[in-house]
Amino acid sequence: MTSKTIILKILDALIIAFLGLLALSMVRVPLGWLPRLFHMSSREFNGFSIFVVAASMCLMYAIASSDSAP
Repeated sequence: MTSKTIILKILDALIIAFLGLLALSMVRVPLGWLPRLFHMSSREFNGFSIFVVAASMCLMYAIASSDSAP
């Protein structure tokens, strides 16, 4: 394993953890500290979570379905 693949796996794990927290907040799991971290109201944060999770899923699909992906 090269250092590049190790770093990419670490970044993937961090992104998955962040998106998991956002997805949990979308289904109303009580994570009161998360909206306060971004200085947003809970309604704004819910919209932000929906946007970020949907955009990342579209981006992952586009990368996975592209012909140049290894």
